[in-house]
Amino acid sequence: MVCQICGKRSGYYPICKEHYEMYKKKEVGKCSECNMWYIIAEGCPNCANETELTIKKGEIRLTRDIIEKWGKTLYAIGMTGLKHGREEYDVQRYQTTLDVSAELKELWKDPSIHIVSVPEREIEDWSRDLGQIANRGLEYSDDTFDIGRYSNILEVAEEMYLQIQSFSMNPKDIPTSTAESNIVRFVADREIAPALVGMLERAEYQILIASPWVYGIDDIIKKLTDLKKERNVLVKIIVRRPEPGEDREHRETVRGLQKRGFIVETNDLLHAKMVLVDNKEVYIGSANLVKKSIEQNLEVGILTSDTGAVSKALEYFEEAFQKAFDMRFEK
Repeated sequence: MVCQICGKRSGYYPICKEHYEMYKKKEVGKCSECNMWYIIAEGCPNCANETELTIKKGEIRLTRDIIEKWGKTLYAIGMTGLKHGREEYDVQRYQTTLDVSAELKELWKDPSIHIVSVPEREIEDWSRDLGQIANRGLEYSDDTFDIGRYSNILEVAEEMYLQIQSFSMNPKDIPTSTAESNIVRFVADREIAPALVGMLERAEYQILIASPWVYGIDDIIKKLTDLKKERNVLVKIIVRRPEPGEDREHRETVRGLQKRGFIVETNDLLHAKMVLVDNKEVYIGSANLVKKSIEQNLEVGILTSDTGAVSKALEYFEEAFQKAFDMRFEK
């Protein structure tokens, strides 16, 4: 998500860390007219500026940037899918993806508009339609590239849903920093797996994972699968690209993660290992998420809920994830 005030990445929440600190000082508030967050000293720019769209009942406001990102992402996926799709039903799904992209373009094509008012029902429809075609594609497709594209479509669908939830979030639902938020816990060797599972169990909205290789971690994958099924938790994972004819276990695990509806991107330069939960906790360590690292190797890591560290880790992950996507579609 992005901060409704400055556009910076803000995890699941409608405002970033800096503006949340201002909210605690009563310098930031939520407009009772348009439901957007704003800096009190400046007044609500959305309601005061007559050149902006006027919000109506049942509408929410989104930044032009996030709509442009969704539209361009879906366009890249749809065009690539139409070019390489093998089956008629795949072609139909990619055409639906392009149709949604075209509707989004109508909203972001005017560069002079920075805040766009959109009917909530329309975003819900896009999210539902994209989610349905992505889940159906993941269920029935056997083509590795199609599976990857459907995974990316599902990411946009779930981001749309989370944006709706973020927009309507009340101030009391934003987590308050406490003294415990600065706790740092050191874990080593056989402590790592149970510590990670414990982190995952606390997830409510989103789990982000970076690990060059993933396989042989049945307990962690089961926990991720249960969380997606029971709480509809968004799971995004960055790994290294499995080499054809090599990395069989890694390749099969990545394919299985995508088929489960997790969003997976690949980057051959990835060396980082970390897990983020709900923009609240982060694990950073030496261990790849593979059986040998978890069960045999000498490995270390730290877990922390320090807000500054978590915020930086989130920013790093999202930039790395977007770069991995762009590298696949920049041709």
